[in-house]
Amino acid sequence: MTNLDDHTAFTRWEDPRSGAVSYILTKRVAEYQKAWYFLEPGLRGTNPALWFHACHPPSKKWFSCAVRLDPDCPDIIPYPHTTSNSNPMLDTDGEVAFIPIEDGIYEQTLNGSLRELFRLPVETLGGRHLFLLVSDLNLSCDGKTFLLDCEIGNRWLIATVDRESGAFTPLRWFGNRHQHAVFSKHDPNLFMVNLGHWTDPITGDKFEMNNRIWIMDTHLNRYEPLLPDAFFGRNSAICHEWWTPDGRIAYCDYKTGVHETDPETGTTEQLWDRPCTHAQSDPTHRYLAGDFNCYNWNERKPCSVWFYNRDSGKEVAIVSKMPPIPMQWRDFRAYHIDPHPCFSADGKWITYTTTAPGFLTVAMAPVNELVRLS
Repeated sequence: MTNLDDHTAFTRWEDPRSGAVSYILTKRVAEYQKAWYFLEPGLRGTNPALWFHACHPPSKKWFSCAVRLDPDCPDIIPYPHTTSNSNPMLDTDGEVAFIPIEDGIYEQTLNGSLRELFRLPVETLGGRHLFLLVSDLNLSCDGKTFLLDCEIGNRWLIATVDRESGAFTPLRWFGNRHQHAVFSKHDPNLFMVNLGHWTDPITGDKFEMNNRIWIMDTHLNRYEPLLPDAFFGRNSAICHEWWTPDGRIAYCDYKTGVHETDPETGTTEQLWDRPCTHAQSDPTHRYLAGDFNCYNWNERKPCSVWFYNRDSGKEVAIVSKMPPIPMQWRDFRAYHIDPHPCFSADGKWITYTTTAPGFLTVAMAPVNELVRLS
């Protein structure tokens, strides 16, 4: 495991209640720094660098940065040209980030070179405004295909892009928000796509989602709800989903905790009774990390970040009381500030966004210490 005690960019921090250790990135390249969204790890590979987002307010455009974890080479490298509202992803060695920028996908290397992989065809746009190329960039499990959920005008398009050739294949258009489309970890043609609330960009009319999680495939043989009887806001509060290592879909219910469902059999199991906002499992599916009370985060009702050991049934507060966000409340959602805890690809670290040092930045918690405490 990388030793960060001697790293000049990080400061060791312990939660005052649980004693859990984190390393906070206290060196800054921008006023706001935050972890990548929880669906794709910002730390991967054997020669690791932690990739994260940075922002200079009042701009609300985030760009990617990377900090090398080698204490003898503690560089922080900003990539200011990578401004994007989409979540990037890392290649297997962690040296290359695939980053959606405007209407294209680009390969950004750690050493600074940039290569275009794909640009959205102008005929697909048809003169309409591109609000978002993809919410969370991800690859099929065979590493061949990117999955897109484009927001174009007042419509959404699910499409694929061949990683090598850049060949673009539109799959299906929708008239309501279809987002967070993510490939299965076991089937290169199977994916989930999740509905969300949305506002028509022309009329301003607001629409609520109904059934949240849907299963699709690239052959268009499937388009069906994972939980046909779960209706958001009525009998469920299901949100923030991910594929588990064993091919199931796990998700947070804001009221009842973390559950998982087998998309083939429909069988459902509760994993954790803490009603997290976001959560994720490690590569072994033995451990979970989640954040709590993100949407009412203030001094009276603080946000917190948790680790759960499924083997022991015990949980540990990584951050038991997160200080309030250092910005006006009206900007909170615009900047999308949540801890978003995420396991590194090897399961040895949990990365998350923190306000513990009095400003917004990124932190890393070693999982072996959390296992010891649980």
